[in-house]
This record gives sequence, C-alpha cells and structure tokens, in this order.
Amino acid sequence: MPDTLQIDSVQLVAFQQDPRYDYDRELMGGSQNLLEWLSEVISEWIKDTFDVVLDNDFTYYLLIFIGVLVLAFLAWLWWYKRPKLFMKGDKEEPLDYDVEEDTIYGVNFEADIKQALKAADYRQAVRLSYLQTLKYLEDTGKIEWQPSKTPSQYVRQVNMPAFSSLSRHFINVRYGNYEATAELYEQVKALQAKVMKGGGTYE
Repeated sequence: MPDTLQIDSVQLVAFQQDPRYDYDRELMGGSQNLLEWLSEVISEWIKDTFDVVLDNDFTYYLLIFIGVLVLAFLAWLWWYKRPKLFMKGDKEEPLDYDVEEDTIYGVNFEADIKQALKAADYRQAVRLSYLQTLKYLEDTGKIEWQPSKTPSQYVRQVNMPAFSSLSRHFINVRYGNYEATAELYEQVKALQAKVMKGGGTYE
C-alpha cells in the first residue's frame, strides 16, 4: 500500500514565518539586550494605548535620557541628605571639643558659651550658639526639634536667610573641620540675633 502522507510545503512555510510559532526565540531569549527589550515593550505599550507609533531608536535614546535624569536625581538626593561628605577641608585633626550628641535640652547655654569664650574655644561657642537658636525656635513654636533631624531640614522649615547662613557656619565648623575664630563667632552671634528678632517666614 503506497504512503499517502504528503507535506504541504506552502502551509509549512506559513508556519515558519508566523511569529506565534517561533518557539526557538522564546527558549533562547533572542539577541536583544535589556534596554532594547524595554524599548520595544514601551513602544508597543504606547502604540496600543495611544495609537501612536514611535521609532525604536527614539524610544531607545529616550530611555537613556530618563536613566541619566534618574541617576542625577539620586546623586542630588545623596548630596542633599549628606552635605558634609562633599565639603572641602584640610586633613582631619582632633576637634577642640569632645564630640557629643547635639541636644537643646538640659543645657545652660549662657554659662556654657561664656565658659567656651573664656577658654577661646570658638568651635564650641559656635556649636552652642546654633543649638541655643534651635532651642529658641522650638520654644516659640517655629520648629519641632528632633535629635534625628539635620540642619538642612531645619533650614527648609525656617525660611530665613539669616538662619540659613547660621546653619551653614554650624555645619562647616561641626562637621567640615573648618577653623572657628573670634570673627566667625561674632558673625554667628549677629545672625542669631537676626533670627531671634524675626522677619522671616516659618513653615
């Protein structure tokens, strides 16, 4: 009995050209990199959602641009949260005062500042003057002091140029290893007086 089975070459070619039956591509994963694949997915989504056809090259470079923006934002956020890491300063030297937890409670600021000035410890005097200012702002309801808050957070809360400058001096001296002098302390006291006098806006 003769073999009656015959291959339909036309149908076979149609199956081979139909992407729905391209199982090898699914198993091998294709030769696309992640960015090319993502570009293709986004292009298809835009086409299906908005009925707009985008060029693959355009979508590819758009993804690169968005990635650069995201990296720039993350770098800015890192700088904003940790400004002292980007400050210039000389080689680290022992501080003139013991590093301790900054607090506004249980401190006799007037007596301690007077003692620091008597010892010509302007670094300590600047630090205490800044904390004294925070105590004033807390007592007058301008800020809500918390040990975990950074000076940058208080600057955003107290919209006043004098306080911004005062905070910058504190950060430079407290964390940036900048030298504290009698002249710097006088600037700090003048800025502190402006803050306590008011004239800014508080959020």
